[in-house]
Amino acid sequence: MTDPTPPVATVVVAVKGDHRIRRLLDALLRQDMAAGSLEVLVVENGSDLFADVDGLGGGMVRYLHAVEANSAAARNLGLREARGRYLLSTDADCVPDRSWARSMVQALDAGPCQVVGGTIRKHAPATWVQRHAITIVDGQQTVGYLPALHLPYVVGASAGYHTDAVRAAGGFDDRLKSGADVDICYRLGLRGQQVGLVPDAVVEHTDRATLRGHFHRFRVYAVYQVLLFRLYRPVSGRRWIINPYPLRRTAATLGLVPRALVALAGGDGGLAARVLVQLVEVAGIWCGDIQGSVRWRVLYL
Repeated sequence: MTDPTPPVATVVVAVKGDHRIRRLLDALLRQDMAAGSLEVLVVENGSDLFADVDGLGGGMVRYLHAVEANSAAARNLGLREARGRYLLSTDADCVPDRSWARSMVQALDAGPCQVVGGTIRKHAPATWVQRHAITIVDGQQTVGYLPALHLPYVVGASAGYHTDAVRAAGGFDDRLKSGADVDICYRLGLRGQQVGLVPDAVVEHTDRATLRGHFHRFRVYAVYQVLLFRLYRPVSGRRWIINPYPLRRTAATLGLVPRALVALAGGDGGLAARVLVQLVEVAGIWCGDIQGSVRWRVLYL
């Protein structure tokens, strides 16, 4: 028998034993949607710790397991099992507001956008790096663009799609250990789907706690942005790219140095900390661009 109220499937990826999945599930089980209208698929990949979440919320949560640690492949497993008309994605290091799922579904219902992203805010920053570093895509206050292809994208920490459209596009590209969310937006965009934002759909994200973690995050992002460029060269027609973002980011950051030094002399180190984490961000991007250019044999610097 067909469920009279089609659920919305939320695919959650827990990578290598991320225990914050339990915090996320607590938030998802409290969403202000009618009973039966939301299902949660927990797709554990690369670890084997969370089978006990299966059946939580009176069966609202279903557990799936993949041996390989690959978030895109895990999302594809969730995509195959999803029963909802809409596919929502978030991550184990996120905490959605109570109205997040409802706001995303209402936006997808209303159109005109078939791909939507919600606002991303910092979750309880505890270290100086978390307080002063940029969060994911600077909070997703605008749709993102990358040099690889001039089409907008939203990130998987807070994204919503038409399930059938994602299936028709072939699902998530498991070659991309980072950037599969951008890639699916590109493929849907090339099929004529519009991408937009839902400011009221708020997710809080736990940012990296250390400079090392912040650097690693941006290095990995950059490596797979180069692969995205390589994959979409037949569409863009571009043979090589000079990435303008780290150049602009460096110039803006260096412009803060005089004010930061004055503030530091007065005992306020906040702006100096911001300068430092932004320079570490840029260093991570440049290292990733170089590493990706060598690995994928394209020029993207």
